[in-house]
Amino acid sequence: MKNITNWYILLGEWAFKLFYLNLLWLMFSLLGLGLLGVFPATVSVYTLLRNVMVKSNKNKKLFKTFWMTYKKEFVKSNVLGYTFIVFGSILYIDLKILQQLNASVLNQSIMVFISILIMLIIVIFIYLFPIYVHYNMRLIDYIKHSFILAIGRPLNTIIILLGLSIILLVYMKVPGLIPAFGIILPSTLIMKIASNSFVDTDLVSE
Repeated sequence: MKNITNWYILLGEWAFKLFYLNLLWLMFSLLGLGLLGVFPATVSVYTLLRNVMVKSNKNKKLFKTFWMTYKKEFVKSNVLGYTFIVFGSILYIDLKILQQLNASVLNQSIMVFISILIMLIIVIFIYLFPIYVHYNMRLIDYIKHSFILAIGRPLNTIIILLGLSIILLVYMKVPGLIPAFGIILPSTLIMKIASNSFVDTDLVSE
């Protein structure tokens, strides 16, 4: 009975911390007027998740660490994040234009190629934030090593995609969970699985 009680207490503490992190993400995203706040707030979330999952440091002050990371990574994270957004948007617009044209073999081939590129960008983007908070590199290197991790660890990538699909289904069934745990549950899943690949990489950690 005592073990069950301890398990519930531990689960409750984790749920509260995840809820608090999600609240901080919402607040600081709004602080940057959404467009400029989302990426530094997301980097701050992954930084705190890394402290627990990779560095086993559970004593970091959440708000202080979140705020310091947000300020430090504000410009760099926005540059990196919107590079993906712009490139992905261009490919998406190209795909929509091609769908309006005649269904020639050439157009169909180009559409397939662009669709593959879009899927690749999405997968690379999934690994981007865990890589970003774990290593200190040039912007282009974050993209390169996210690609290497996504392709080099196909099982992890599949598990992440399946996990994200399950979370999405849960959110669709229980929309009330979105305000409480919207960004945090996917981020926790991604950070947990991605961090398993950090131990045996040859990159230089921060």
